[in-house]
Amino acid sequence: MRVLVLSQYWHPENGVPQRRWTWLSRELSQLGHEVYAIVPPPHNEREISFRNWLESMKPRKTKPQEVGPSGEKIFRTMYFPAGRSVTQRVLNQAAVGLGAILTVVRRPKWLRELSPDLIIATVPALPTAIVAYAASRILKIPYHIDLRDAWPDLLDQSNEWNRATGRKSFRERLLLKGPFQVLSAITRSSVNFSLRHAESIIVTSEYLENSLRTRTELSTNGAPPQVLTIRNLFPPETPVTAELRNPVARSDGPLRVLYAGTLGRAQNLMNVLDAYEIAQSMGVGIQLRMIGAGASREALTSRIKKRGLDIVIEGRKPASELRDDYAWADTALVHLTDWAPLQRAVPSKTYELMSSGIHISGVIKGEAADLIQNLNAGHVVPPESPKELAQLWQKLADDRSLLDISSQGSEWVLEQSQTAVPDALTQVVLGRRK
Repeated sequence: MRVLVLSQYWHPENGVPQRRWTWLSRELSQLGHEVYAIVPPPHNEREISFRNWLESMKPRKTKPQEVGPSGEKIFRTMYFPAGRSVTQRVLNQAAVGLGAILTVVRRPKWLRELSPDLIIATVPALPTAIVAYAASRILKIPYHIDLRDAWPDLLDQSNEWNRATGRKSFRERLLLKGPFQVLSAITRSSVNFSLRHAESIIVTSEYLENSLRTRTELSTNGAPPQVLTIRNLFPPETPVTAELRNPVARSDGPLRVLYAGTLGRAQNLMNVLDAYEIAQSMGVGIQLRMIGAGASREALTSRIKKRGLDIVIEGRKPASELRDDYAWADTALVHLTDWAPLQRAVPSKTYELMSSGIHISGVIKGEAADLIQNLNAGHVVPPESPKELAQLWQKLADDRSLLDISSQGSEWVLEQSQTAVPDALTQVVLGRRK
């Protein structure tokens, strides 16, 4: 089978969506399938000159010139420079979607010769969902949606999106008064339309899978949609062995807490700073290290400086360079805010920490919380409850034996990646919706 992937995120960028599809491309290749990707140039973490951006807007008719790390063939399209604001991200996603559909409409020679068997579109970006439907009609092949997060449900939280970043800009306050509601309604309708006509919907959480199966707006002729869970079980790029870290034996000194991930809206890490200050007032010895990039980084840095907090905050590192940080940590945070749709999401960091045998301080509800507790991978407190998080840290600091987690989590992750993922991919590629 020849699989055509439409995505906004791809190698050599190193975020979770990029790593997910480097891994899935490799899995598909090992199952005997060919992967071709229509994607923008790497730009999400780069400063792009105006000249280079204009160059990227020129129509491309040549065949894919790049071969990715999993053997996938890559065709680069137009884009709009990404930014941290919601407005810039909407423009970026719209431009990338336009670039993808223009490529399909123009039908360059390589695409005609390729004659793909199916399309998989990764969402977000949300415009990619409707692009997948259009491309499917043009190429006369089925399409599948890799939904990943709980969209379009997260649109309901738009009033909370900037809680972690500080004040809304004037532009965003203005747009949220009316234009955003109109755009949100159109987006919701378009995404649901695309999901309803997809051959299957791929998600990363069983809670989300079960939720989507019950939605009448996604049914076709009364039949529920085909939904499959393919978790973010890509192998960690920072393997940490037990010899490198032994928090139980280090019974004295401050508790070392690590957060390595997105400093974004869905995390609202101001809650962590609140918990840190409460823990200090309780006399808990604690060291906090935060590593990452995202929309709330500036607000977090500002508060740390303003309050004189002894917290280390560093920029994003490639996953392969986190080895020393994981070896340093006694416990690592998996943190989401209290939006209801996030209860149907499992941060990929959960699986990475399980694989590495690192104790998890989970600030979450829903499926991720259940996994951590059921697999004895750490301890969980509810979101937006900084006092309970501080009390958890106090308990861990007083009794380091609580940091000694079992191998149950790492064994479960390995078993899932070796059996459940290949089975689900085979069903996606070979299955047909009834």
